[in-house]
Amino acid sequence: MAGWGDDPTLAELRRLVYDDGWRPVRVDEDPTGDTVVVVGPNGDERSFSSDHIAFHRFVEGLHEDFDI
Repeated sequence: MAGWGDDPTLAELRRLVYDDGWRPVRVDEDPTGDTVVVVGPNGDERSFSSDHIAFHRFVEGLHEDFDI
């Protein structure tokens, strides 16, 4: 797992969720054991995955903030 440095994937995910109003649809584990967050507006979906610690902490918060 990567450290606390900048994570462009997390930055884009945060922007979509908190600035652009996209909603988390689900959180899955892919076959390699990585966490995958699926977000989207109006049925359009995008998937995000990252090995950064901050990404995984953010995903934990999504469970609480969006009841997923």
